[in-house]
Amino acid sequence: MPTDKDTIHLGACKVTFDINGTPLVLDSTKGGVKFMYEETTKELNRDQTGDTPVDEVVIGRKVSLEVPMTRKDLEALALVLPGSEKVGTARVDVYANKVISLLDYAKTVTVEPLAENTTDDDMITIYNAAPRAKLNYTYDYNNELVTDVTFKGYPDADGKLVGFGDPTAV
Repeated sequence: MPTDKDTIHLGACKVTFDINGTPLVLDSTKGGVKFMYEETTKELNRDQTGDTPVDEVVIGRKVSLEVPMTRKDLEALALVLPGSEKVGTARVDVYANKVISLLDYAKTVTVEPLAENTTDDDMITIYNAAPRAKLNYTYDYNNELVTDVTFKGYPDADGKLVGFGDPTAV
């Protein structure tokens, strides 16, 4: 039986965005990686019970992962800015005149805690997540340059949204 000590984990994590078998590993962050899961529900009512619900059903689920990455290189930037284009090795261009589907950029994202006692059971996998970046750089001596990337989850072809635990379990 696990003790309280065994079920409490602190610390940083490593996020991997799997781009067609080529992983982008985001293991340098500042401010904490935040995972959010939210359900939307609908209360079911009957005339006979007035405003008292007789049931409530889940009608939707949303999942997202906020990653404040400090890794600043053009390769990583091109991968987290959907619709951008890497020009040679020295520039990333972002176009304002392109309308793009984020689903076209959705790939598997995994969160792997780095605390000493964590196992594969502590991992989180978003099966189909697309990046959306927010760049707000402050150039001074007291701040790191942080690129805020939010991975928004979408159901995969089988309808799976998120998995908690060992991603290799069968």
